[in-house]
Amino acid sequence: MHSDRESEQLVPLYVLVNGRTTPRNAALDLATQVVALPADTTVLEPEYQQILRQCQDWMSIAEISAYLSRPLTVVKVLVDILLEQGYVTLGSAAQRTVYDRALLETLLGGLQRL
Repeated sequence: MHSDRESEQLVPLYVLVNGRTTPRNAALDLATQVVALPADTTVLEPEYQQILRQCQDWMSIAEISAYLSRPLTVVKVLVDILLEQGYVTLGSAAQRTVYDRALLETLLGGLQRL
């Protein structure tokens, strides 16, 4: 049985996603990597702003769901809407920027020894 607090949280989210229950982009899954694009987010609802703050660097939909304590299905729809509106882009973990210079130098050294 749902508590009043849970019901209050679900109704606004349902309204926020215009009644959508599934994302239009069928490729979205829990491992899909999302990153925010530079944009003015002041016109967005707080739930969308929270997602964009979390996605300053690549983050999976599952991680977003966990950080925001929102159901995975709702987060997938919210991300899909942000994608449609051009606030985020999708990618893979391989596209993450590597900032660890020591790691890069070790990789380069290993390649040079081949």
